[in-house]
Amino acid sequence: MKRHIMLALMAIMTLPLMAQEGKCGDDVVYSFDGNTLTIQNVNKKGYAVAIANYDMSRNLAPWRKKKFSNRIKRVEIGTGITGIGSCAFANCDNLQEVIFQGTNLQEIGWGAFMNCTRLRMLSLPQQLQKIETIAFANCSALTTVKVPDHCRVGVQAFVSCTGIKSLEVAPTALLGHYAFASEVKVDDEVRHSLYAGEILRLPSYINKENAAEYGISPSVIKEGMQSLTVDYDYKTSSVDSIIPINTFSRSNTYALVIGNQNYRFVSDVPYAIHDARVFGEYCKKTLGIPSSNIHISEDATKQMILEEELADWLEKIPNREEKNLIVYYAGHGVPDVKDNYKAYLLPTDVRGTAPQRGISLDDFYKRLGDMAFNQTSVFLDACFSGVNRDSEGVTEGLRGVEVDAEEATLSEGSLVVFSAAQGNETAQGFPEEGHGLFTYYLLKAIGESYGDISFGDLSDRLTKQVSEKARDLKLRKNQTPAINTTEKVADSWRMFQF
Repeated sequence: MKRHIMLALMAIMTLPLMAQEGKCGDDVVYSFDGNTLTIQNVNKKGYAVAIANYDMSRNLAPWRKKKFSNRIKRVEIGTGITGIGSCAFANCDNLQEVIFQGTNLQEIGWGAFMNCTRLRMLSLPQQLQKIETIAFANCSALTTVKVPDHCRVGVQAFVSCTGIKSLEVAPTALLGHYAFASEVKVDDEVRHSLYAGEILRLPSYINKENAAEYGISPSVIKEGMQSLTVDYDYKTSSVDSIIPINTFSRSNTYALVIGNQNYRFVSDVPYAIHDARVFGEYCKKTLGIPSSNIHISEDATKQMILEEELADWLEKIPNREEKNLIVYYAGHGVPDVKDNYKAYLLPTDVRGTAPQRGISLDDFYKRLGDMAFNQTSVFLDACFSGVNRDSEGVTEGLRGVEVDAEEATLSEGSLVVFSAAQGNETAQGFPEEGHGLFTYYLLKAIGESYGDISFGDLSDRLTKQVSEKARDLKLRKNQTPAINTTEKVADSWRMFQF
């Protein structure tokens, strides 16, 4: 009898540990196994969804209503979830780790992780765009924070995170006031103390004079701090902040996006990584290409381009004859002065003095043509004159003097190539907008048309706008975009669309 009573008591005691599950938003469900809270997207059409907004009193999150929030030690956010609502995980005081499994998260809401005093493991997704006010307030166990590019951080977002020892803020992130300050009481008045830990990287707009506004002690802003930063942009442009969003999906379109900015042996290409990232955003949001169909390769080596992207990805896509391909490249192009100025793409691990070790533009186009996609469009924000966006020489012996590179040959497939400049011109940067000049007007045209633009109209717009603006820029150089096509589509390319 005693044995049966004991078994019954044990069963009752283990009931709270059984799996809990329910909804936490439209098409968002949760399950809790006694340790890990898993959040999943169950939208039947695969659309992105968000965790609902909650508050601290009336509209409590379900794990607080059911009173198991203090047992959550780990949260896993699944794919296809774009936002974490306000106060969603506030006061989960035993939460230690948050895992973002997908690449869709864009926003963390007001007070979402407020008072999670044991949260110590946090790696913010690279595509995150917004962290709202007091989102991580009083997360005192956090030791490192890394804010990604283009992320807007709200007022006091990390206020009273007293355990932070290391801080890294990407060059294009925007910080709100007192983002990293701590609130202390002095003579019964609330005041702010300033973060004084290690700084790995800061945007260029933060300096000794204004650091306190962002909750950072001026004493840790050291001379030469800019040498710790990699400026992917110098100014946030309107084409970055206002990206039109379409609801349709181009599921049969694929995009390979390459941004080569930081070179090992030659001068860097200003804005190239930023160009690639924003072009990728337009592919996803404006052109409706699924994230899984987009590959963004930053500072790509020769192996990354030829093997990982072309061989391991594009060439393994089935039924290519029914699908479209977009290829975007921002980076160095170089001429081979010893071989009739033949044009090459320059991977980041190849010397400008040995362009033949790069990727021949002829071979690159042939490989794309041999893949036999229904339609392939290539956008090159690069030039092959031997001079970079800042008019610096890339190829040994040229010393900043442009040469007329040989035009690459397009033989097979349905290829249309939009090049940023003619063979003897420089593809210039547009410092006021933080982009390459060609890329800026390309993004602008895609955005203003919501992606519904013929290649003929796109070509006309780019030719007019780029060539007119180029003469007004600091370099005062001509730059006229060029079009090249395979013979197969020579008479029809102007009717093509994305």
